Amino acid sequence: MALLKGVLLALCCFLSTSAQDAVTVNCGDDMITVDVELNFFGLPLDPNGLSLGSCPMSSVQGSNRIAAFSYGKLDCRFMRMVTSNISYMNNMVYDPTQRDGFYQTPFVAPVLCIYNKPSAWLPPVFSPALGDAAGMGKLEFSMKIMNDDFSAPRVSNLFFLGSPIQISASVNPQSHMPLILYMQECLAASTAELSASSQTYPLITNHGCFVDGRTANSRFLPRIQTSEIRLSVQAFKFTQDDAAVFIHCQILAWDPAQLQDPTKKACSFNMQTNNWELLDNPDQSTSVCGCCNSVCTVRRRRRRDTDDGLRRIAVLGPLRIASTVQSTDRDDPLDQDEDLSLFLLLIVATLLVMALLGALSLGYYFCVWRSGRAGPRPNTTCLSLHRNP
Repeated sequence: MALLKGVLLALCCFLSTSAQDAVTVNCGDDMITVDVELNFFGLPLDPNGLSLGSCPMSSVQGSNRIAAFSYGKLDCRFMRMVTSNISYMNNMVYDPTQRDGFYQTPFVAPVLCIYNKPSAWLPPVFSPALGDAAGMGKLEFSMKIMNDDFSAPRVSNLFFLGSPIQISASVNPQSHMPLILYMQECLAASTAELSASSQTYPLITNHGCFVDGRTANSRFLPRIQTSEIRLSVQAFKFTQDDAAVFIHCQILAWDPAQLQDPTKKACSFNMQTNNWELLDNPDQSTSVCGCCNSVCTVRRRRRRDTDDGLRRIAVLGPLRIASTVQSTDRDDPLDQDEDLSLFLLLIVATLLVMALLGALSLGYYFCVWRSGRAGPRPNTTCLSLHRNP
């Protein structure tokens, strides 16, 4: 019996390894292509059970039935790591949806693409963000820092601690159907390119929950149009030094008629009521935003027809956060010289007053001492200060 179990275990491990070996990765300059052989050892894979990160299969090609995945580096939730090289990492997941006639052992195969980093490489800042929406042509996304009334983009990148940072994100649907825009995830970071050494602070998480509103005056603002979303972030510091701050956001454009799951929402936290409030329909705040206190998920779809082709990443920055107005004035050398002169003048005036008081006290004491020891005698110097009876 023990021998039989060992053989079965070895067979399962061999088949799992063979399934992972069926995955071929092609790292292009702009696109990453992954091919998966659906027929091997007489045990075909279920094509509907394959997914690259959050992306479904693109097509089935060739007589050998190859499942093809072709996506950009910013799609499918690829993880980007910057060290001496630039790496894009993801997983090919096999989880069969059908049980008859298919290989039924799930597996996960790593997908890795490594690119050389040029010597003059600088981290990109994506604003505005441009990308192709899968199956829908080209959509133009943008994210900007706006002035207080949102009438124009803000010119200065300097903010004072506690002041509002007004952000607008929008999508131009062009000839497509009307779209509604959501801010799915946002975080503040110390770098324009996220890496293992980046210091980060979450602003929006859990598919549209504005978690920074729990401790600060940060919230989604009323919509002007469905293709735009506005938010206000209270300026803060999360590093000890005066390093620049970058805001990384994931934007989602979607059909406004298909909003039946809690992964497409905009929820702000009301500190007065201690409740979450849904931006677009406050009457559904409890049912849609209630998951912000836990994990917001949607029930598994029968097929992986996900909407990730409409997601884009945008980065704003660098932003400078100053503690007070006076702290920035200290940057002017003329102001520093003026303050130093006033300080020295104050010290000199104080010393002169102390010297005058000391001289008066010493003179009065000297006159009284001489009058007491030598008896009454004319002393023209002290007549105004001491008279004998």
